[in-house]
Amino acid sequence: MTPFQEQDVRRPRSSRDHGRPRLERPYFEDLYQRSEDPWAFATSAYEREKYAHTLDALGGRRFGRSLEIGCSIGVFTAQLTTICSELVAIDVSACALERAQRRLAANARVRFARMAFPEAMPDGPWELVVCCEVLYYLDLAAFELAIERLRVALEDGATVLAVHWRGATETYPLRGDDVHDRLVSELGAWHARDDRRPLYRLDRFEGR
Repeated sequence: MTPFQEQDVRRPRSSRDHGRPRLERPYFEDLYQRSEDPWAFATSAYEREKYAHTLDALGGRRFGRSLEIGCSIGVFTAQLTTICSELVAIDVSACALERAQRRLAANARVRFARMAFPEAMPDGPWELVVCCEVLYYLDLAAFELAIERLRVALEDGATVLAVHWRGATETYPLRGDDVHDRLVSELGAWHARDDRRPLYRLDRFEGR
């Protein structure tokens, strides 16, 4: 079972997979109003395995000031705080952020901000930037800006970690493989790890 069961339709790739509009705040607010946890982040076996793999891909390192882009309701955010001394978590949805803040109310290592990435992004520098299941919601123009944001973070010495589901949907502008192929093409000078699982891809980039 995938975390996108309600919206995803398995089908071959086609030219119609591109040119879809960006998914913006009203889309996500509607999802969170209809469900406390629309993608079963807190209960899905897929998510548990993916989160463990994502942390493992960082090699047991610890990080200082870090950024999570698209924190949703804060399930993975809580795990990131165990390896980051300071974490800024952003999301476009006010409803999601309210739930994330409740979940981590006693955690002094994290602060939250509502921002529409990539047009808005907290000022760096960062030691770690995590993009987990978020970049395929962007249209091509916004994705180009996201790549430039990540390039700047890498040039400033950050580690960038991207993780995305690989399946096809009738909704998202991009597929996970599209996202990762383009990240590797544009940010290849920093590419340090390529992990491909049947359901998702993980790539790590290391700033120098």
